[in-house]
Amino acid sequence: MRYKSDEISALNKIYNATSSLIKNKDYDKLTISEIIRESKISRSTFYVYFKDKDQILIHICNDIFDHIFSNKLNKEKNHDFSLSDDSIHLLTHSFCHFLEDKELILPILNSSGSSTFLSVLRKRLKPLILSLVDKKIIGNNDLPLDMKVHQYINGYVALLQYYLRHAYDLKPELISEYYLKLYK
Repeated sequence: MRYKSDEISALNKIYNATSSLIKNKDYDKLTISEIIRESKISRSTFYVYFKDKDQILIHICNDIFDHIFSNKLNKEKNHDFSLSDDSIHLLTHSFCHFLEDKELILPILNSSGSSTFLSVLRKRLKPLILSLVDKKIIGNNDLPLDMKVHQYINGYVALLQYYLRHAYDLKPELISEYYLKLYK
């Protein structure tokens, strides 16, 4: 869907306000009224774009994942994967960005929004995992493809949650290496 500039402005205000509130307040206790007040938009404008806060969360997730799982890697402030487009670098790139967005992601994972976040994440992970399996980087066995992909996605999710909650001193490259070793 193409948006006009004033629509993009309203969406950005809602997105930014919600992201800011999630970082400072329990998602479960966050109200639409607070989002409207923080974003400085009218209630009717809010409801033009979203019916509830879970729809905003899906938008936030997609915004995060659009960059994290982009097949085009650019040089960025904190890392440079632009010279490589292989699946291993995409995997490491994903862990880099999840770590960078930890202040927003952890409160979501620790709330009822977790199921929404993880559902969207699983869908967005599938192409990366399939690429790793197709290139025989992981899953070099004779198990059914659907079973492998399901398990590797769940393994990624579990490792990501561990990484964000406990492994502050581990680098994204090391987490990628651990993931690959788990599923070789």
